[in-house]
Amino acid sequence: MPDQRINSSMRKIVLLLFLFFLSFKAIANGTVSEVIHPEEVLVDIFDSTNIDIGSRVIFFSRKLNRPIAFGVVKKFNTKLTPQEALVAIDEVFENAIIMKKDIVYPLDFKLLKEKQVPGFTSLTLHGDDSIPARYKELAYFGVFTAEGHTLDAKEFLLSPFQLQYGLMNDLGLKMSNALWLDGYANLGLKYRLLRQKYARMTVNTMGAYKIQSQDYIWQVGGVVSLPANAKFQNHLMINITLDPQFSEAHATKGLGLFQDSDIRSITEYMTNDWNRILYGPTYNVELQTFGGTLSYMWIWDSFHTSLGLATKDFSNLVVGKTGYYYVYDLFWRF
Repeated sequence: MPDQRINSSMRKIVLLLFLFFLSFKAIANGTVSEVIHPEEVLVDIFDSTNIDIGSRVIFFSRKLNRPIAFGVVKKFNTKLTPQEALVAIDEVFENAIIMKKDIVYPLDFKLLKEKQVPGFTSLTLHGDDSIPARYKELAYFGVFTAEGHTLDAKEFLLSPFQLQYGLMNDLGLKMSNALWLDGYANLGLKYRLLRQKYARMTVNTMGAYKIQSQDYIWQVGGVVSLPANAKFQNHLMINITLDPQFSEAHATKGLGLFQDSDIRSITEYMTNDWNRILYGPTYNVELQTFGGTLSYMWIWDSFHTSLGLATKDFSNLVVGKTGYYYVYDLFWRF
């Protein structure tokens, strides 16, 4: 009888250890085994299900339990036990130091949500329409700026002012609701030319035609995004409008859309809640004036709303469309 009790107790202990190990694997996929130098580390991988060459991973401090860096797997050795990965460090957050035994996770939106990871521009995700919009780069900055980057394939963006749809990850369609209200049949394209950690570039074009007045609008533009650090990135936007005739365009004239060509520089700051602060100067080509925008955008899993202040001319110190006016927007991305 004593031997049976001992065996039963041992089985329970082994089972508990096994369950603990499984739960550990479900939480952490690996730990840092060696820091080769500040830009490369070796990682012991306990669960390779979601990690392979090219995978993005995020490092958490074992002591502080907060994100400290992210990187990309460059080599993977499956012959060792545990398996071993060589990870190139892309960015370290807030001057943190990666140390042995720090925890490594595959980077995905479920981890960001579960661990309540603070917002960093470096951690934005793409390539899957199931990723909540909160964790993606902006595809639309609102009515007061040019377009952002492309949506993911099969993804929609719907606002009172426009509709966008992702045909592919780097190609999308867009349509202006405001132009339709004025009787302009219209359609546009967005195409991403470049996507890498140092820069991103997207171009867009749109044509609109009003049969009753034989009036047409053609707009071309683009955005180049240059990340500055984990929290800030800069966007250079160019918007060129050709041959606008707005004598009967009541809705578009009221909204101030498609009337001017401009060049904008927008700085984007990502808050810890993944919301955005957007600000920067604007040069209006037709008016030859300098203005600017300042806006705050709240972002949930699919819904966005923003409120801010804008002007086409800093020197015109009046409140109204010719001076300083408020800007707002709301849209769904799903």
